[in-house]
Amino acid sequence: MGIPHVIPSIIPPYTHDVFGEFANVIVTSIFDTSNALFDAARNLFQSTAQNDASAPHALLLPGGNTPRPLFQNIREYPFPVDANFRIGYTDERYVPEKNPLNNFTVSKDMIHALGISDSQIMRVNTDMSLDAAAEDYNSTLREFFEDGGIIPLAFLGLGVDGHTCSLFTKEDIRACSEDRFAVPVRREEKPDRISVTPALLQRIRHIVILTTGPEKAAIVDAMTHEPDHVVAGKVLAECARVSLWYAPQD
Repeated sequence: MGIPHVIPSIIPPYTHDVFGEFANVIVTSIFDTSNALFDAARNLFQSTAQNDASAPHALLLPGGNTPRPLFQNIREYPFPVDANFRIGYTDERYVPEKNPLNNFTVSKDMIHALGISDSQIMRVNTDMSLDAAAEDYNSTLREFFEDGGIIPLAFLGLGVDGHTCSLFTKEDIRACSEDRFAVPVRREEKPDRISVTPALLQRIRHIVILTTGPEKAAIVDAMTHEPDHVVAGKVLAECARVSLWYAPQD
């Protein structure tokens, strides 16, 4: 695996949170190939999943097309995971589980290959109404924290429009109250979504944005140099540690 080029990016100051004071930077790493990026992501996934922790510890997965090669790699070459390991999701499309756009469905074969049981999965129930699904996921996440759970790692996506999770606009961000971990997101361009909130993201120890392809070059440049002008930069402005991994070539 080639060594990525690393570019620090200043973002607006963080507030003090449960993990203390952290440097206010996004660290952008440029990988020579997408294979190198996903190899690094797999290693980070595995080290998180195999952490022998006494408390529940979760990794949040993104939706979209970008993480599919990672899921496929882990499905084909699985590894043991700790009994206290949990899987969660940064967001979900409001579509039935059988729909191929459902984020849980996209990751399900990987989860089965890892031997992860249903009780270790925190996911959105799209059989409910949109509001009820968001409230149910919010309660699931809250109970996880009340039981002493931590989230050491989350993989996020980054859209060409600058969105992350399913927060697309400044209005979406403003609709996220500080006491909620998941909210419904109504979209003119369907499907609607359920998304985690900035309050949830601020509890994650390390967020890694996975980005590939030449079409993402402009938004990666904006996140690196002017993140406060990008929706994703605003969403992540008070998070503890944020890395942006980019492979210009798919």
